[in-house]
Formats: sequence, structure tokens, C-alpha cells
Amino acid sequence: MRRMRMKAITVMMCALGLSVAAMGAVPEHFQPRAKELLADSIELIPSENQLNVIYFVGNDREPIADYERRISELLIYLQQYYGKEMVRNGQGAHSFGLSMKDNGEVQIHLVRGKKPHTEYSYGTGHNPCLEEVNAYLDAVPGRRTSQHTFVIMPTHYDEEYNDLNPGGVPFYGLGTNCFALDYAHFDIKHIGQPTKEGRLLTKWYGGFAHELGHGLNLPHNLGTASDNKAHGTALMGAGNYTFGFRPTYLTLASCRILAHSELFVSKGTTTKFYTQVEAPTVETASFKRVGDTLELYLRTTPEVVNVNAYIQDPPFEVNRDYDAVPFPCSMSKTADGKTVATVSIPLAELIELKNTEGGAMALDVLIQTNEGSRFRWRVPFDLKNVPADGSIDMGQPVFRRGY
Repeated sequence: MRRMRMKAITVMMCALGLSVAAMGAVPEHFQPRAKELLADSIELIPSENQLNVIYFVGNDREPIADYERRISELLIYLQQYYGKEMVRNGQGAHSFGLSMKDNGEVQIHLVRGKKPHTEYSYGTGHNPCLEEVNAYLDAVPGRRTSQHTFVIMPTHYDEEYNDLNPGGVPFYGLGTNCFALDYAHFDIKHIGQPTKEGRLLTKWYGGFAHELGHGLNLPHNLGTASDNKAHGTALMGAGNYTFGFRPTYLTLASCRILAHSELFVSKGTTTKFYTQVEAPTVETASFKRVGDTLELYLRTTPEVVNVNAYIQDPPFEVNRDYDAVPFPCSMSKTADGKTVATVSIPLAELIELKNTEGGAMALDVLIQTNEGSRFRWRVPFDLKNVPADGSIDMGQPVFRRGY
């Protein structure tokens, strides 16, 4: 009778989009370390949409042993981590949705590729992989549960890569898709342990969490000096090297982006995400220096719901922006419905950047609309040339979609 009741509860939770861990009912077959780590789970707000989780293998490979339990424990713990960081940042107990099986594990779809594993290697292997994954998800109505897909592949086993030196497969974020790897010791029982397996897990589980962040719409960011002192290392900065060993956190800017993303909205939300084509119009923009503070003002169109400002040193290319320091803007509406975003940026919060005494820097403005699309506006500047109390006319921004 007890087993029947537990199964009924689990089925009900699946229907609500809740993880088993979120309700404190950690599956009995999970290992002791997972039960210990999930003992303080919080109740998460049910999600309308769930992450598509794929375990992908080439036609000459098999999944690594016990992958369903191991990956489930790692994902549920990560779901809790994101949820707790959302709460800490005042965004409510939201996290990315996960589809659950009756036994309390995450629904992980095993997709067997049509080609040998070497055809799905780091660099370009994501293209044929995604083509096959998308075909699999679209083959059955209801199988695709969102526009966000997380693909996990076993490490290559060859002269270069193995369980003690995993690699060879895609490991990065691409829009709403992201990739990570699996290996025999990829197990939550090693988290935080001062062992070879523990140090390896921090690197690859930290990377797993970081790349998932990209797949959830998050850009890189370093964190302010105050936040780094209080909370450790930002996950979307260098947190992939600290996760599980030292304090690692999500910035408020990251959590504000997640709050308006497809996987984090409450059950019952009917918004069709990422459908907007036209960029928002910025009617007024100014950027000025007042003493030891930079001040940004934007007046833009009504559909804008979130604006984050980022300050960084060169180089400014993609994947060279780990030092971007984020500052979420205060949001308000004018009488005619337009959106106003303002933020003050204390120079003291930028002390980890190189050019705070003068030199090339950039202001990046990330503008997010009510259906989740993100647009960026980059403005180069030099602190020596920002008028002490005068506005700079930044002109009409040129936007590009993406994180």
C-alpha cells in the first residue's frame, strides 16, 4: 500500500512539473550522498515547460554504466541550486523544469546517432548531433517539452581521452542548446572531495552547470566586487572551476534573465517565447560620469521587461567576456507606457578590471522583452573621456539577438 501511495504522489508531481527532490521525497535508490545533498531541498514553483535532456551516443558506442541515476542526481541537485539562487536574488522559487519518470529519475532520452562517435566531436560535431536530436524530438507529438535542449555525450575513449581525462565531444552552449559530457566518475558522490575524482568532478560538473546556464539564456559575467566578496565566484564567470569546492553563485543579473525565460515560468503561463522579430526601439539614451559613479539612462518601448548593463575590459569577443561585471537596471513605466531603465555603477565595484584608471572599456546593454528575446547594444568608452557630469549621446543602438 505504501508503495502505491508513493507512486501516486510521484505521478501527481510529474503532472505538476515538480521534481521529486523539490518535495523532499528523494528516491530510495539514490545513493546516500545524493540524499544528503538533497535533504534541504526547497519546494519549487511548478514550471510550465521542461528541459529536453538527451543522452547521445554514436552508433559504435554504448552509454556509460548507470548514467540515468547519475545524471538524474546531478540534474536534480542543479535544479535545486538554480532555484535557491533565484530565491536568494528575490526572484521566487523558480528553476528550470524537468520531466520526471515514475521512479523519481529525470526523463533522459537516449538517442543513438546514425554515425560513429568521431563524427560528433568537439568543434563541429554539434551540427549533425542537433539535426538527429531535433528529428527525434519532433517525431512524436509532445516529446519536445520546450525550446531548450541539453545534450550529454560520453567522453571519447582513445589515446587522448578517457575517464581520467574526459573530452573529445561538444562542450559549450549554442543559443537554447547546450552540450556537456559524461564519464565513469561523473557522480555526485565525489562532489567537494579532496580526491582526484573530486577535483575532476568540480571541473566537469562546474562546466556542466555553466554550459547549462548558456542553454538557459545566460551570458558570461564576473560579478561585482561586493558580490564576489559575499558569495564567492559567479557561475557564469569562472564558477565552472569552483562549483562544489568553493562558494559559487548566480548574479542578480543572471537571475533576472532566467525569470523571463521559457523554462522558469510558472505552470499555466501561455506566453509563446522567443517569437519577436523586431528589436525594441530606444528613444533616449545617456551615459555619464558623476564623481566615482557611472550612470545609465534608457527610455525604450513597452515590451521591454528587463535591462542589464555590463562593464568589461578588452578583448570583447565572444568567450573573452568572462570579466563582464553586471548591473541590473531599475525598471519603471512612463505615463504613456514606455519603459525606463536606470542604473548607477560605482567604480569601486569594478576593481577587478584592468582599465579602471583609464583605457579602453565597453558598456554592454542587454535588453530583454516580455517573450524572452534578448538584444545587445555595445558602446566602447574610455573612463578618461567620460565627462565628469555630462551626458554622452550614444545614438541609436544596433541590436543583435542572443545572450
